[in-house]
Amino acid sequence: MLEWLQDRLSRQQGITIWVVKQVDDTTLHLCGKGLAEGTERVSRRRRALGRGTFVGPVRIGEHHEVLHSNLFAWLPLRDELRLIDDREAEYAGRRYHVSWVPERCWRFQGPLISHPQRNDGKLRFVSHEDVAAIREKTTAPSASTTPSRNADGWSLAARDDD
Repeated sequence: MLEWLQDRLSRQQGITIWVVKQVDDTTLHLCGKGLAEGTERVSRRRRALGRGTFVGPVRIGEHHEVLHSNLFAWLPLRDELRLIDDREAEYAGRRYHVSWVPERCWRFQGPLISHPQRNDGKLRFVSHEDVAAIREKTTAPSASTTPSRNADGWSLAARDDD
């Protein structure tokens, strides 16, 4: 009864979560903490988050930007993921390296790669867009470019210098 009453009174409240953009074998590309929001009851949202089936708005960042949950790989509850330090986290009994995803990459819908970066003398990993496939396409010969060919029976005449 008490849980039902709390859910009714706090429907608009968000549930604190970690926002994970991508999961590699050993690396979590982590955006940071966020809030899972919606119009469903808090208990239903919490169950959906626990099952990994939550679909809805996610509030994240300093400016409290609202993005759709489909942009992210995992949305674990705050207590399920433990940040050991800026470079390591523990989730579901496994340790992962952490690569921090900058705000500009939150909407990116392709693979991310991790690069080391020094900030205030500390080594930290930062995720960036993997644009290798795009570069490959731009350097490959384009199918739309047609090779030059001689005109059938026509040629430009040499210009007279009169």
